[in-house]
Amino acid sequence: MGFLWSKPIDRELKESLIENEPQIFFRTGDILLAEASEMEISLNSDIWAHVAIIVKSREILLAYSDGEFVAVEDWIYRYERVVVRHCNCLRPAWFDKAVLDAANETAEILIRNEMNIDEREGFCVGSVMSMLGLLSTEGLVQGPVKPDHFSGSTPFDRLKITEYSQNYLI
Repeated sequence: MGFLWSKPIDRELKESLIENEPQIFFRTGDILLAEASEMEISLNSDIWAHVAIIVKSREILLAYSDGEFVAVEDWIYRYERVVVRHCNCLRPAWFDKAVLDAANETAEILIRNEMNIDEREGFCVGSVMSMLGLLSTEGLVQGPVKPDHFSGSTPFDRLKITEYSQNYLI
């Protein structure tokens, strides 16, 4: 009955209620890869210039790379093109703490030992993943690990990364 006497409201929808771009969620253990510039690709023949693994400390997501902890947003905004590989492994309640502990242990190893600057990022991410059982240490000891080794489309298969998604552009 009430609808016969009610008047329609003359309001147009001015903004879309649906977001145009999907929001990407990051979780502990995800890998971030930053694409190399054209000059870096021509000089080094490496498509990926930087790699980081996401850790959580005090409910804040941080990108751990080259022995440093940086806010994920800050790490992403440093580079023009960044992709993420989501970690698809089971995450028990202690997983966040285990990733942070592994990153801290790797940072201490970097402080005690001298290492080639080009190998530090790959060592950091690879060591954390190895301590978590996400990749075998055999692949790490065979030689330097570069960011290219962590890409989903890499021809390098010595690390045997299986618990991760393909590359997703951020």
